[in-house]
This record gives sequence, structure tokens and C-alpha cells, in this order.
Amino acid sequence: MRLLSLLFASLLLAACATHPGKVDHVRFAPDAARVLATTEAGTVRGIEGAGVRAFLGVPFAQAPVGDLRWRAPQALQPWDGMRDATRLGSDCTQAIGRKAILGGGGGLVVGSENCLYLNIYAPAGTTAQPRPVMVYIPGGAFTIGSGANYDPSRLATEQGRVVVTLNYRLGALGWLAHPQFQALGEGFGGNFGLMDQQAALQWVHRNIAAFGGDPANVTLFAESAGAWSACYLMASPRSEGLYQRVILQSSGCLEPSSLVSAQDAAASGPLFAEGLGCAGADQVACLKALPAWRLSRAPSVRAGINGPGSWGPVHTDATVPENPALAIHEGRFTRVPVIVGTNLDEGRLFANEVKDMDRYQKETIWMYGDLGPRVLDRYPVGPDGPAYAIAANFTDQRFACPSQALRRQLSRYVPVWGYEFADRGAPFVLPDWLVGLDLGAYHAGELAYVFGTSWVFADVKRFTPEQKALSERMQSLWAGFGQRDFGPDWPRVEVSGPVRVFSPGGDRLDADFFDRHHCDFWDGAPFGAVQ
Repeated sequence: MRLLSLLFASLLLAACATHPGKVDHVRFAPDAARVLATTEAGTVRGIEGAGVRAFLGVPFAQAPVGDLRWRAPQALQPWDGMRDATRLGSDCTQAIGRKAILGGGGGLVVGSENCLYLNIYAPAGTTAQPRPVMVYIPGGAFTIGSGANYDPSRLATEQGRVVVTLNYRLGALGWLAHPQFQALGEGFGGNFGLMDQQAALQWVHRNIAAFGGDPANVTLFAESAGAWSACYLMASPRSEGLYQRVILQSSGCLEPSSLVSAQDAAASGPLFAEGLGCAGADQVACLKALPAWRLSRAPSVRAGINGPGSWGPVHTDATVPENPALAIHEGRFTRVPVIVGTNLDEGRLFANEVKDMDRYQKETIWMYGDLGPRVLDRYPVGPDGPAYAIAANFTDQRFACPSQALRRQLSRYVPVWGYEFADRGAPFVLPDWLVGLDLGAYHAGELAYVFGTSWVFADVKRFTPEQKALSERMQSLWAGFGQRDFGPDWPRVEVSGPVRVFSPGGDRLDADFFDRHHCDFWDGAPFGAVQ
């Protein structure tokens, strides 16, 4: 979608520059003290204070630099002595800019290739019984973001959990595919970021007991691009046993334009290399000699999460042997309980450039081609204006209806719960008059509620008492998933519903999600979910 504004770009720049996951309130607490944990590679020294125990910047694989660029993550080399884990590791190399975030190139480059780190948060002290573990995969269109953009310390302490956030390779460094990668034993490539996520989960499985966590009781939760990734991980046989349940927040992984095979992605690899001046016989060697910032600023020429000219995981390779849509339809996935949910107004965060009818019509035709006129008829512009109309069709096509289809498919094999986050008063750091429209229950708006802490989009100090109560409910449900029965307040999905609608005024069950989001229209269209 071409609707990303400079506002959104500036906010995401702030997201990379602001790291609430560094938990300064813990590091500089009056009672702060050093704590130790021993991993398979050596001892790490973290920090404990203000009721929180944190280990920051813990490596889970070797730095993917030099000859290890575009290779599967490699096991760590053991170290002697104690490794400091009181400060965050580097974000992965990423380009921040209006076009760059969607894969269009350019932007300001931040971060480092030496970035395969995770962060661990838990209640202070030790416990005789290991705690349930929650592992979070951050989003960011596969081009930006890091685990440090979030502070899970409150979720950890108030729910008694060990919470892990992680980094993975981004942009071309994480998702480039090329025919010549086959000579390196990596197939066509295209899934290096996904391999990083899997390596982090494997590290957790082997090491989390040293941090008080139970490796046999892991909830994988993820948002946006992270949730797309988690969906692909579910279709990977190598994920078996690494988690016991999954929460997918705003994932449209059955959306057709984002389902790309490794071979198709690799077909564009030589063109990507030529764009960087690598036209010789060994393009990969030429690309490996380039600085990371040049690769990060180069536009994608393959299809990904946003269709052509974006980045994202691929299928039909060693990591994900078949199309996730087929794997899920046929039951060939990690069969664990799943929560699948979306936000009521996902598309509004991306729509503020559509200010008149002409732009609305052109953007709609550009996105949907021959289907565009029918979309315009189905989503007429109302009194609020064209931005709201295009946001509604984008919400339904990209998020709501693929998630509804995913719930339906998964529920044939495993227990599934559905939700919709519907707080149209969700806090946002900038006022509506500056944003250009009322963002409502915007994409990523639920994250402040799930973590209970502020991040780049939202300040939880602005929560009303009712929103604070909603946040506490969501934290309890996310942490309680698989640990207790939700009961009649949140029944399992049976074919098409119901979904639990989260609202500050009180949650409700809704059986009309399919109709409200025009899924009858999208399911019969070329842009409908693959199922």
C-alpha cells in the first residue's frame, strides 16, 4: 500500500531511536544489583531492581557478518568470564524513510549487522517452580524494528512470566533471495530473518531454564510482520516443540500477494544485484563486499508482505517446505492452540495521504486493478471522507478477512480463539488534528495494552481508568493463555466465530465479524485469502 505518510515514517524513526526495553527504571533503581545466569556459551551478568530481573543484549547466534552474511545463523562460540547483559545490543541494520519502510529504498540507515541478540525480563528473585515463558517477535514490515522497542517488564512482573524479545535480520540482509545462494548450501535464500527467529526460539528452548523459565511452557506472541513470521514458523517442521501456543496479532498471512515462493523471489535476485553494480559472474561475492548500509538502502525488486517491491519470508524451501496456506489447509503445521486477532481500524494508520476523491479512486485502482471499481462500489465515501473509506477496505482485505479465514482453517485441527481490538480511543502520541484523521483502533494500537507500558506510538499515562482495566484484562488473558480455561467469557472459534471484541466499556462476543468486514466480497475475489 502506498499510503504511508511522513508522519508514520518519523514515528518509526523514533521507534528505532527509542528503546523502552532498556528498562532504565530497573538499571538505575535504588535497589539495583547485579545477577548472574549461566548459558551454554558462558555466564551473563544482568541487573535486578524495582521488582524486575533483566538480561539485555544476550547473543543467541554469531554475528552474521563477513562470510556469514546471508547464511543461516551459526552457533555461538563459548566465552570466558562474565559477559555484560545490562545494556541492549544493537538493532539490526535498517533504513528509515517514507519509501524505505515499505521496501522502496533510500532512508536513513541505523543499526548494525552484529544484531542477533535477545532480551529477557522476569520478576525479581528466584522461584522453586519454573515460570511460563512468553517470546515476542516484533513487527515492522520486515524492514524496521527491534525487540528493544518494547518494555515487557510489567507484563513479566504482574503476570509472573519470563518474557523474551528478540531481533532478526531486516530488509535485504534478512530476506534477499538469489539463485547463487544455492552454492552456499542455503537454497535460494529469502528466509534468513525467519531462520534468526527460529534460532532464537531454539536458544530459548535450550537456555531459558537458567533464567527461571520453563522450556516446555512457551507462548509465542507476535504482531504485524512478527505475526506473519509466526504463521510461517507454524508451517516449518523445524519449529516442532519450540512453543506450546501462539498468539497472532494483526497477521494476514493468508493474504495472497504476500505468499511468495523462494524460487520466485530468487528470480529477481540478479536484478537486485545489478542495481547495486554487481553485474559479474559472482554476484553474491560482489554483494558481500558491499557495506551493509548500501544493501539496506537498496529498493526491493521482489514481492513480499506488501506485494511487489517489499520484503518478507518465503515458502517452498528448507525452512518452510510448502506454502503456509496449503500446509494449514492440510493440517501440516505445529498443532498448538492459537489466538488470532486484528484491530477494528488497522488501515487508518496508513491512510492520511488520501485527502480527496481523485486520490481515493487512483489508490484503489492501483491496489486492486480490475477489481478496483467493485471495491469503490463496496466502500463508498461517507461523510468522514475518503481516507476512512480506503482505510476500511485495506483493513478488511489485508487483515480482517485473512485472519477470519485463518481462524476457520486452524480450527479444523487445533483450539482457536479470535478477537478484535476495538478501542477507538486508544492513545496515540500525536493529536488527531496533526495526524489528519481519527486513528481509532489503529494498527499496533493494542500493543500498549498487551505490554501495559509506553512505546513510540502510545503513552500509557494517558489511559483512562477503563482503558487501564482493559489493558489489565488483555495482559491477564495473553499470559493466561494455555495456563487456565478462558471459560464462557471467551469461547473457542467454531468455524466462523465468535470473536471477543475488546473495548474499555466492557468486552463482548460477536458472531458478525465476517459480515461486518465484507468477507463475503473478499473471499470471492482475487485478493481474498488463500484457503
